[in-house]
Amino acid sequence: MDKDTGTTYATATQRGLFEARRHRPRVRDWVVGLFAGVLMALLFGHGLVPEARGMALAIESFLPWFGMVIAALLIVALLSRAWAGSIPAAAALISWCVVFLPVMATGAAPSSAAATSGEPSGWSIVTQNLRAGNPHASEAVEKLITSGADVVVLQELTGPTLERIAPLMDGTFAYRQVAGTVGVWSRFPLSQGRPLALGLGWSRAMSMEVEAPEGPVQLYAVHLPSVRPGEVGNRNRGLAKLSRILEADPSQRILVVGDFNAANTDRAFAPLLATLDDARTGFGFTWPASLPATRPDHILFRGFTLSGASVITTPGTDHLAAMAWLQPGAVRPTVSLNASSL
Repeated sequence: MDKDTGTTYATATQRGLFEARRHRPRVRDWVVGLFAGVLMALLFGHGLVPEARGMALAIESFLPWFGMVIAALLIVALLSRAWAGSIPAAAALISWCVVFLPVMATGAAPSSAAATSGEPSGWSIVTQNLRAGNPHASEAVEKLITSGADVVVLQELTGPTLERIAPLMDGTFAYRQVAGTVGVWSRFPLSQGRPLALGLGWSRAMSMEVEAPEGPVQLYAVHLPSVRPGEVGNRNRGLAKLSRILEADPSQRILVVGDFNAANTDRAFAPLLATLDDARTGFGFTWPASLPATRPDHILFRGFTLSGASVITTPGTDHLAAMAWLQPGAVRPTVSLNASSL
């Protein structure tokens, strides 16, 4: 056989350069790595994002969903064989798990009694934004009554709505307090009710004392100012004022319940979590009701142990109701969702 004189053979040096070029990170690796780095930076440093144009509001309200974005990014990296880019993507996913898996696993720490019986123990409280003008408000409160809650806190309680639901609520609960568009119904006596000004021209918050079985409980029923992209100032000032009020309250047992228009991961919410726990199981998303993606509705507490928590779907509202079962105690069973504090 004749020798192929047209064939050239690479030297060892040339083969080494070729192999190095093959394993060198490609553009897709750099793109995946850049996105992963940005997501990880936002996960731990979202508190540094400017509030201009609603950037911080959007990021902090939906921070738990970063896990799905990071997982999708890792899958894309593996399918496209962007091996170098998959390393930072995997690191970002691990970081998300470190922050949020404890939240998903330990949102509610069942008491021994609850664990034995299979049912939450203690007494229960539920909060619901009814939505102003809700034509199904009566059916909504019927769902709350059926839940067996001992205390019900309602927001966006307009005059016509109050007239419709009053017979149902007053027929079930012996005590009520109403201030502006916020109302509280209770099986336990209520006293010392007074409205609170948290940033709007009409009353959307009040405080009162609940004579619960374990002793007096200071209850704050609140509906913080609404937020829009780039318009968070009123809500932030309301949260700051509420935080100062709570810091000055010496009560051993406190409940702060309602629609805060802020997720647990919102920087303006952090001062409340410094002294109070959030009653929930997992993320417990409540808004929007059709496809819950964030949780602006909270039951914050001090001086209790959380024995259970859930959400309830009610007709005609754009929020799910948030419900919790509480027992006397001083345990802090929840995990903060404020990733920047970790």
